Amino acid sequence: MCWGSFLSQPLFSGQYHVAPGDSISPVLRSALPGDTIFVGEGEYPEILVINVPLFIQGIKYPSIRGGYTDNVIHVRASGTTIAGLKVSEAGTALLDDMACILVEADSVTIRDNIITEPLHGIYVKGGNHTTIARNAITGRVDLIPEDRGNGIHLWNSSNNSLTGNTISQVRDGIYFSFANNTIVRENHIHHVRYGLHYMYSDDNVFSDNVFERNVASAALMYSKRIEFHRNVFARCRGFRAYGILYQSMDETVARDNLIIDNSRGIFFNNCNFNRFFHNDVVDNDLAMQLMGNGEDNVVVQNNFINNLSSLVLDVRQTGTQWTDDSGGNYWTQYRGYDLDGDGRGDLPHTIQSVFQVLESEIPEIRFYLHSPAAEILEIAERSLPILGLGNEKDHAPLIRPVENRNVPWAKAEALTLIPSPASAILYLIFCVIIAVYLFRLGRIRNTS
Repeated sequence: MCWGSFLSQPLFSGQYHVAPGDSISPVLRSALPGDTIFVGEGEYPEILVINVPLFIQGIKYPSIRGGYTDNVIHVRASGTTIAGLKVSEAGTALLDDMACILVEADSVTIRDNIITEPLHGIYVKGGNHTTIARNAITGRVDLIPEDRGNGIHLWNSSNNSLTGNTISQVRDGIYFSFANNTIVRENHIHHVRYGLHYMYSDDNVFSDNVFERNVASAALMYSKRIEFHRNVFARCRGFRAYGILYQSMDETVARDNLIIDNSRGIFFNNCNFNRFFHNDVVDNDLAMQLMGNGEDNVVVQNNFINNLSSLVLDVRQTGTQWTDDSGGNYWTQYRGYDLDGDGRGDLPHTIQSVFQVLESEIPEIRFYLHSPAAEILEIAERSLPILGLGNEKDHAPLIRPVENRNVPWAKAEALTLIPSPASAILYLIFCVIIAVYLFRLGRIRNTS
């Protein structure tokens, strides 16, 4: 008996060790429910189908390669755990939902794996109580985004936990379709279309995640009762880019999030009964865009800091409440005063400026937002109102920023989203050196 064949036999009752050069599939067929299979370091070019609940543990990330033909690992047995593998080369048939790991069972754990060259990374189809933790999923950059699958895809699935995963270069980071009661926590998703994409998925929570450099960090659509806390939504840049996109969403709660450096911070369309409070909305081109009529949305106790524009509407008035018993929001554009010293402005804050009214019809006008002409037009409109700035007012704007202790600024600083004084000085020195060099070059050419 060769050494490799010997290692494919049970080490002792309920445990197997598969060595490089051997096949994993025969062991899967002979193993009993509850057995453990250790897969040694090396390459295994094969398709795996798991029909009984097993614990499969990779040693030094053995590579399971599917050859671009089908699902690489197909889990059909509830109670299975897959850990420590490198899984790659899924088939490319999107209509067949091909994935590096396809789960069609309950109570499955997928953790500490590296997934590359997928179509979908991990696809949970009808499985419930799935745990997906600490996996690194990287999509295929050789495919256009429309031909890629999602990092994690949940369909007709509930009561799942998705924690500590890193996902990039796929279509959507995590996609929910009829997926309820799922917790998404401490994931890092970047360079995708939508970081999280909810469709018809209710009663979900996502918290302490970082979403950056996506088209939209979170696209919340046609769902109810989603809560999200202490997330970072950053650097979503482009003509149709959003930090958070709400489409036909009801009864959501957003608290203690950081929405920073996006083309549009928050987009609402036909949304009702949502609560948005204790968030920091900072350095976005446009802080909020409200489309369509909404009923009883509450936006209070937030900091709107250094956004180029505060608000764009497509209607004269929305159902948004900007003030409650605790006060309103902090706006860096507010020019009022606080004579009685209660921390609230004595004059209401009209959230739209004249340029933001024009911007609703002509987005390109934002190019002139801080020009002298814009300042003159703003003064003229205040003196003799003609255009009408809409009826969106914060009736108790805060004089000082809200102390939102739980907003994850430390995570933003770790991502270098917050420039340091040292980097600003270095950038200034670099610009001066370039300017001096170009000046000297110009003088040399003029004298020659």
